[in-house]
Amino acid sequence: MSPTDDDDRRLLEQLLEVARADAPPVQLGERVLDHVAYRMRLEQFAGMRPARRRVALGVAAGVAVAAAAGAFVLLRPNPSHEPAIIAAERARPASGGSAQPAAAAAAAASNQPAAPVVDPCVERVVANGSAPLIDDFEDGDDAVLPLDGRAGFWRWAREIDAPGTAPALIPLPRPDAPRGNRLALHVKGGLLVDWGATVEFNFRPSCYDASKYAGISFQARGPGRVYLAPREVEIIPIAEGGTCDHDCHNPHVAKIDLENAWRVYQVRWADVRQRGAARPPLDPTRLHSIAFLIRPEDTPYDVWLDEVRFIPR
Repeated sequence: MSPTDDDDRRLLEQLLEVARADAPPVQLGERVLDHVAYRMRLEQFAGMRPARRRVALGVAAGVAVAAAAGAFVLLRPNPSHEPAIIAAERARPASGGSAQPAAAAAAAASNQPAAPVVDPCVERVVANGSAPLIDDFEDGDDAVLPLDGRAGFWRWAREIDAPGTAPALIPLPRPDAPRGNRLALHVKGGLLVDWGATVEFNFRPSCYDASKYAGISFQARGPGRVYLAPREVEIIPIAEGGTCDHDCHNPHVAKIDLENAWRVYQVRWADVRQRGAARPPLDPTRLHSIAFLIRPEDTPYDVWLDEVRFIPR
């Protein structure tokens, strides 16, 4: 073995020792290593001896594990449970994992102009304000009530779900249910470290004018914390039916600290705000969806939701 090979092996051992000292979760390291292996297969080592190829791959893997460890440190939950600012809602696996639409990427690669963005609010549904109840879950299905032009389906998306597999959310028997109120939504899970989880539905079609209403009311029970997010089309990526091509998934939100007993919460449009300075207020004429976000720092979680409705003006 040449002196250069000995140097490479020592470097590899040093890198691996550093990585082991602050190792990330196994699943995070595996994702990084899989990506490194894939890229290394694509980039052929022309003219490199087989032994050197193995050492180079090992060095790259060691660096990747160390980088993953650093990423895990950055993503660890905040033990104070009091984030200094509102964190951006991160892109979820069900969206395909990229905020840049495939058509725009292909156009950029071929030096062709991207197709014009179609505003989904050209064909918006305009609420008349006569039926504020979004869903009381008493029908036992995953669809919102077909009132005031609304349509959509509840789902429970989590960072552990494979792309496109977020399950439909079916109501369950409500604990300590008052008479005539038998069912509610229930989500429960363990520690999350990436973007968290969400209970949500998208309006169909994907633009709803709720300006005849003043906000959103709901019943909930914890313990836990959720962020209510009425999401405009402007923060949804183009590939997901919105108009956003940068800084996407940054919704207006209101923080809700839940109690152990059922309670009614009301959030008016003026109560929600967006991450960043000098951001415009929510425009309720351009709603794409309504979500209850659960951040990683607020996991494990155990949340019940019921009687979701708009607040009449």
